[in-house]
Amino acid sequence: MEKRFRALRFVGTIYKIVGIIVALLTILGAIGACLGGVLGGGLMQTLGQNQDLGTLGGLVGPLAGSIGTIVSGALAIGGLIYGAFAAITLYAVGELIDLLVALEENTRSTALLLRQQTTPPAEPPQSA
Repeated sequence: MEKRFRALRFVGTIYKIVGIIVALLTILGAIGACLGGVLGGGLMQTLGQNQDLGTLGGLVGPLAGSIGTIVSGALAIGGLIYGAFAAITLYAVGELIDLLVALEENTRSTALLLRQQTTPPAEPPQSA
């Protein structure tokens, strides 16, 4: 049986590839956000130990570092959830397109098989 709807097959494959790429970028982005928060928090603590700021600097540095780490962690988790949802949705759209094409193929092959199996109706018996 001939393959039809080549463009739809291509589009479905593209959706799946984009879904996988989005998943990988989401994971890398979440790791980057966590690392940025940890490294940025350490930098803020180091800057807070500056002697020019006096007592206030000794209090602001650790507080800013902790808050920065918590905020970046929360953003990383939110981005991870959103990215996972987007990646799963894109991959599911690709699978849906493949499903619809397979459904069409199965329907077409069933219709062809039924056409081949039909025989003309038998003549009704003649009454005597």
